[in-house]
Amino acid sequence: MFKVEIKNDLTQKYSKGNIAIHWFTAILILTLFPLGKYMSELSVSEKMGFIKLHAILGIIVFLLTIVRSYIYFKSKRPEDLKTGSKFNDKFAVWIHNTFYFLLIGISIAGLTTMIFGGYVDALKSGTSDLILSKENIMPLKAHGLLANFMMILLVLHILGVIKHYALTKENTLKRMS
Repeated sequence: MFKVEIKNDLTQKYSKGNIAIHWFTAILILTLFPLGKYMSELSVSEKMGFIKLHAILGIIVFLLTIVRSYIYFKSKRPEDLKTGSKFNDKFAVWIHNTFYFLLIGISIAGLTTMIFGGYVDALKSGTSDLILSKENIMPLKAHGLLANFMMILLVLHILGVIKHYALTKENTLKRMS
């Protein structure tokens, strides 16, 4: 079996806005996920300050995702990377596109959790008694499930970058820097 040599044009880059939002959002996500896991182990009264921080950072991610989606579809972007495998090529595109939907879904679930779980009223009044038990907040379950799924995709995304570099010796991060 012959090995097909793939050479992608790594001089093609994403727009500066897309690059900045990508990395800033990545940092926020890598902050939000462990913060959310940490908060899930705390009592309601212990996590009041963390809830506000988590919500603010989550709203920023939501707004940046909307802006990035607009930029992504309105500005010129590099061609999709080729790996030599049609499956891998399509899987990579699927992962990239799924991130957008997940970030929007996680944000909506987070916002509905804040509203219907009593968090907004609790933060306004300063009393944690208004927050429902987590078992009674359905959007919170969806928020956590979607966040876990996104972390799996994030690991696959990072592994894909590493695998691409190992197999093709191409530094694909050049497109996003």
